[in-house]
Amino acid sequence: MSKTWQDSEIKYLNRYAKTKTFDELVQRFDVAADQVTAKLLDLGLTTKDGKPEQVAADPLLAVYEDALERLYKEDWKKASALLEKIISESDQPELAERARQLLGVAERRLAAGPKEEDPFLLAVWNHNRGDHQAALALCEEKDRLKKDERFLYLAAAVKAASGDEAAGSLLEQAVEMNPKNRVYAFHDSDFDDLRATGDYAHLFELE
Repeated sequence: MSKTWQDSEIKYLNRYAKTKTFDELVQRFDVAADQVTAKLLDLGLTTKDGKPEQVAADPLLAVYEDALERLYKEDWKKASALLEKIISESDQPELAERARQLLGVAERRLAAGPKEEDPFLLAVWNHNRGDHQAALALCEEKDRLKKDERFLYLAAAVKAASGDEAAGSLLEQAVEMNPKNRVYAFHDSDFDDLRATGDYAHLFELE
């Protein structure tokens, strides 16, 4: 099961990663080494002993990090190519699904031309970095939860990752607006705890 990183843990990594060895961080969080590697790559951090190397347990994590950087540089074409590579080659459903969501953003920007920063992309970025408060704030702005199922789904994921009981209701609304969200949720580790509860089990049933 993929680890849900708490805000306090993210702050710890940002503050102390450079002063700790990789093994010390693994022991500190009591998780598999590849999960610490993935989070360090996601945050752009290295440890006292220079880890993680870019040849991580899943090399596509480095590709994902590169794709995120390209998105923020508005290099939509290169970002799209990197995200397509992840989707076609990754055997991890969560990574592939997040790449698929970001690919949709990149493709829309390519088609529409230059625009102001996409709030959905920024919300996804904040969620992936563990800044749940910032991601949720973007989802809730300008009545987006009533207008756009993407923000509904993302808000549900943010709340589920934070252990908020409101996640189930939001996910239910997102599935009603777009049934594909049922498939996304089935593979999304953010919903692992919610999936295990009886009240919302029906949201994860695939036909």
